Amino acid sequence: MTDSEKAEYDDVIRQLVVKCEALAAENARLRSSENNAHAVLREVYNDPTASPAVRVKAAGLALPHETPRLESVPPPLELVAEPYEPLSVVVERQRARMNKFLSLSLEERSRLITGVGRDAGNGQDDDTGG
Repeated sequence: MTDSEKAEYDDVIRQLVVKCEALAAENARLRSSENNAHAVLREVYNDPTASPAVRVKAAGLALPHETPRLESVPPPLELVAEPYEPLSVVVERQRARMNKFLSLSLEERSRLITGVGRDAGNGQDDDTGG
């Protein structure tokens, strides 16, 4: 083996040792008790040196923990629609009510209407007129 070959082998071994130490440090960092599974997934999909397939897989696994699931929300109020009544029925009912009211004597009507005959119509309950 020549000196140049030996130097080349030494250089390759040195590069492999550096790479092995870097991988061991990364492995120790990923296994540390400070990291949980979600933190590891986040580190993997943020790592630009990881392969795209691994990054996509890690992002897909981390997604449910980062983005809440959309769920239906109960309505804020208990709203119930009034039953539908055609306008013609409403008009007929109101006209019958008005006719019944108009059939009463003036004294009976004035007793039903609050405020009639008690004041001068000035909006006051007293007789000051102002």
